[in-house]
Amino acid sequence: MKTADDTGVMIRNLAGEAGVEQRPLVLSFERTLLLATILSLICAIVLVFATFGFQPELQATLRGASFHHKITSMLVLAGGGILAVRHAGKPGSGALSLAMLLPGVALLLIGAASDLSGFPLMGRSGVSVPSCLMAMVLLSLMPLALIIAALRTGVTTRPAMAGAAAGILAGALGAAAYAFVCKNDGGLFVAVWYSIAIAIVMGMGAFVGKRVLAW
Repeated sequence: MKTADDTGVMIRNLAGEAGVEQRPLVLSFERTLLLATILSLICAIVLVFATFGFQPELQATLRGASFHHKITSMLVLAGGGILAVRHAGKPGSGALSLAMLLPGVALLLIGAASDLSGFPLMGRSGVSVPSCLMAMVLLSLMPLALIIAALRTGVTTRPAMAGAAAGILAGALGAAAYAFVCKNDGGLFVAVWYSIAIAIVMGMGAFVGKRVLAW
């Protein structure tokens, strides 16, 4: 049985023999991924406001430093996720693609380390953690489906890793959308629970990707 590395070498050799004929496939995958990412974020934001409504304090929330930290961290993490998924959708992807997530992770850690708000780790109420986790995971499901569908137009030699990268991107997009209505603003809360929500979606992506991206 051929290993994933053997398969990757074979695909690279075939791509080299194909020459310029391979280029349109790569560009098509990248355009599809970009479109899926944009559509995923739009869908998640629309679903957030359709579910939670436009809250009276929304304008104040958008001007707050805590919101800026949440949305910036999630979008930077999503940017790294796009690069990781793009890399995973090509032959020979490796674990180094996960290094593209480090800037987003660094922002979350800085936010946690510099959090002087005194905001409780468990949130404002006893249901803050489960409700936030559930909301972010649910908001990430459509993005996950769209991004995995985009990955199917690429060439993945490590399906589980590609699915995990898709889960990170989808989770970050879902969390970014949820930040518009989330009332739990502490840097430590965001670093811990937003990351756990993304990790859950990452696991779901790896599970699904192993099954639907294998060829």
